[in-house]
Amino acid sequence: MGIVVSEINRQLEAQNIIMSEGRINIIDATPIEASQPGTGKTKGGEDKQDKDAGWHVKNDAKGQRKSTYGYSIHTGVDEDGFIHRQSVSAGNLHDSQMTDELLLGDEVALYADAAYSSQRLRDKLKVFGIKDQVQRKGYRDNPLSDEDKQRNKIIAVTRSGSERPFATYKRHYGLAKTRFMGLSKNLTFYGMAAMAANFLKEMGLSESASTG
Repeated sequence: MGIVVSEINRQLEAQNIIMSEGRINIIDATPIEASQPGTGKTKGGEDKQDKDAGWHVKNDAKGQRKSTYGYSIHTGVDEDGFIHRQSVSAGNLHDSQMTDELLLGDEVALYADAAYSSQRLRDKLKVFGIKDQVQRKGYRDNPLSDEDKQRNKIIAVTRSGSERPFATYKRHYGLAKTRFMGLSKNLTFYGMAAMAANFLKEMGLSESASTG
């Protein structure tokens, strides 16, 4: 899927629709419920549960624990919301474990929430000369400083752009739940969704430019 999206993006870059230089990268992930979360067998003897999926557990905005059996969609988008990187994993894989797959290597800055915060990532960004715009997280014996809290608020304004493709998938494409079983099929299917999202965004920007 990444290769296909890269080729589509190359064509959009040639038309000056998306930026190839000076772009930022905003990475994030969202849970997608498996189409077959149940257990047991069907009348035909097939498994009811998608074995490639896993439990995604996270506290919501109200601090309530929410569990979803399914997959996680991981994306890297630019400031305009174009998807440059995307991958799919079992829901139980921590978001931070997909960071390397989402890095472009030539972005001027990386934006992400505190789930991605680690010294390893900070060191890697320094090597590549990428500005670190990853939110910090506090710990029981080392809470966030007022400076880090303010920094997180500033980063959040830009980081919120990562929600755009997820909203498109779930609200407009009806993809809050998978339509296929298995990691490979969902990787391909959501890759097609990424291509469609980029095409629609390109059409929207082109129409705005022609009427502006």
